Amino acid sequence: MLRIHHIVTGELESSLDVSLLGSGAAPDLSREEVLPFGFRDDIERRDGSLHEGVMVPVPVWLIEGSETLTLIDSGLGSVEHVQEMQARYGIEFVASRGEDQDVVAGLAAHGISPADVQRVVLTHLHFDHVGGVETFENARLTVQREEIAYGLTPPRWATFYYPEDARRLHAVADRFEVIEGDVELEPGLRVVKVGGHTPGCMATIVDTEAGRVCLTSDIAYNYRNIELDWPPGAFWNLEQEMDGLRRLRSLSEVLVPQHDWKVREVYPDGVIG
Repeated sequence: MLRIHHIVTGELESSLDVSLLGSGAAPDLSREEVLPFGFRDDIERRDGSLHEGVMVPVPVWLIEGSETLTLIDSGLGSVEHVQEMQARYGIEFVASRGEDQDVVAGLAAHGISPADVQRVVLTHLHFDHVGGVETFENARLTVQREEIAYGLTPPRWATFYYPEDARRLHAVADRFEVIEGDVELEPGLRVVKVGGHTPGCMATIVDTEAGRVCLTSDIAYNYRNIELDWPPGAFWNLEQEMDGLRRLRSLSEVLVPQHDWKVREVYPDGVIG
């Protein structure tokens, strides 16, 4: 059986409308029932203004015991780069990094260096999933074919795909392991293409002692998306997004969202399985 380690590489501001489509507004739900874990009203942006929202973790997931040393996603990268890049596109959300939020240090705690990583599964090519791709110089980068055009030549209107990140992806494109659809990477570890959030977004299914665990990627930002069967506000194809979430429920026993500090309440040591 495999085990999963939650390694946080930084934090991003997420508004309620990004976390939950339409801010979760419904006549039969109270505000308390829809607010995601950690919601607050005092997030301070660079200009000193205060805003409501959530500071969400940006994790990578280390698969312990995999035949090919595997990491799911590559992390946030430079928070200064992220803030300056997003500001050019009119997004002033906060990006931050605590002293213990470092992918190199997180791996070192398990006796692993970036050079040891043999595969990085890029669940999709948004900026917060590809920020660290150049860190893993010996890894092949598993990516869905449908993601590549948007990652390498992003249209102006394609939210969260940036030309600035396309440059780093071009630098590592010779190491892309291009796949199409669902693929078993090895016994107990497979990726499932669900789309919805992006054209080629995929989740990861891991067989652990805690059961068959699904790392949802951004199909579910937080536990509220799962509990309420309510999508995040950032999506590519809404019908596909919801079909994907339902499919992931059918394929797994445990769903773990991508961007929720509540993961560390459910798994205090950051270990699943």
